[in-house]
Amino acid sequence: MHVILAIGPGPTPIVLTAVALTALMTAAVIVVLVGGRRLTLRWTLASALLVVAGNAVVIPGLPSDGWPGYASWPIGAGTMICIGLTLRQRIAFAWVSMGALTVVCLAWSINGSAGPLAGLGLVERQIGVLLIGTLFAIGLRRAARSAAEFAEVQRRQALERDLAETEVRARGDAARRVLAVAGPTLELIASERTLDIWERARIAALEGRLRDEIAIAPLLSESLDHALNAARSRGVDAVVLTEASVGDLPTAVRLRAADWLASRLNQVVGTQFVGRVVLRGRDVRVSAAVDDAVEDRLLLDE
Repeated sequence: MHVILAIGPGPTPIVLTAVALTALMTAAVIVVLVGGRRLTLRWTLASALLVVAGNAVVIPGLPSDGWPGYASWPIGAGTMICIGLTLRQRIAFAWVSMGALTVVCLAWSINGSAGPLAGLGLVERQIGVLLIGTLFAIGLRRAARSAAEFAEVQRRQALERDLAETEVRARGDAARRVLAVAGPTLELIASERTLDIWERARIAALEGRLRDEIAIAPLLSESLDHALNAARSRGVDAVVLTEASVGDLPTAVRLRAADWLASRLNQVVGTQFVGRVVLRGRDVRVSAAVDDAVEDRLLLDE
């Protein structure tokens, strides 16, 4: 629309019209096509200066003996670009640009015979349009923020559901593993015959395995599971103690703690092993006590 008004008949020389049209179209292209949610400072300054320049080329040359009509088209075009700036999160620059346009219009009216009110008359409606555009941009930004927060809540809820389902599956798998291991031993106990020393060791190992599945489920890994079973098969009374909050640690930290304990279990030559995993603020302390010797290490929650 503003292009049609620009190329139509009017009091402005065609060269100045072309200059103003080029400046304003360039500013519009910057506002619309430059990437990013928030227009960068460099492009914002460029578009604002082009808006003011496009109006400064045309407005001072308008006839001052009456209402210029559609010949003041750069003001409307500049207002649309200012609304674009508000949508690109540059509200302050949009209003500074509108203030500069107001100064240009006042200068035109003061230098001519129309009087200051005529200059204000050129921009008063445009100020109202920009005010509405600004309120729309603010409302749109808040709506987008609310939509993003809602999407984040949905993402977290989906993640929590997935974690809960994973935990349920893991517990089911653990229960099936325990039943698979415990089945033959339970049949052995039910047989009511006298058990030899190896069978008693087997029952003790099963007891430890069941205790592990319950007490250290968040910490239990393949390496730690194998190390515990191997140590118990060697006759070591192996116990690992943890806190309930260990399950909230990142997987990588829990695996590091489990691997450290597994490496100590594989080296045990004593008769009793007690491993501990406790929290100290954001850090994790693991310890291994073999008979009377104690070794510990601090793992950072990275």
